[in-house]
Amino acid sequence: MDINKKNIDVDECELNIDNCDENMVCINIPGSFSCSCNLGYYGTACSPCPENSTSLFGSVSILDCKCELFNHYPDHQTSTCLPCPLGFLLDASNTCQSN
Repeated sequence: MDINKKNIDVDECELNIDNCDENMVCINIPGSFSCSCNLGYYGTACSPCPENSTSLFGSVSILDCKCELFNHYPDHQTSTCLPCPLGFLLDASNTCQSN
């Protein structure tokens, strides 16, 4: 075995040979690559956050989507931001809690 032989990493992202879809960004890692959701997307399929909300890079849950309107939470079924019911406030985990 040649001890002078070095492992050379192929940057699949730079060469555009990754399989990340258009809502993902490719991240090169030694010997491979990974895909993470772009801003405004979440989950393993990188679904768009509901209307009037956004998420950070690499978000994994709809709960990572934050609504722009005060005391509103992202609703996956309607793909919108809905207000918390009267007497409830949005907490840090993006769910409505009674106050």
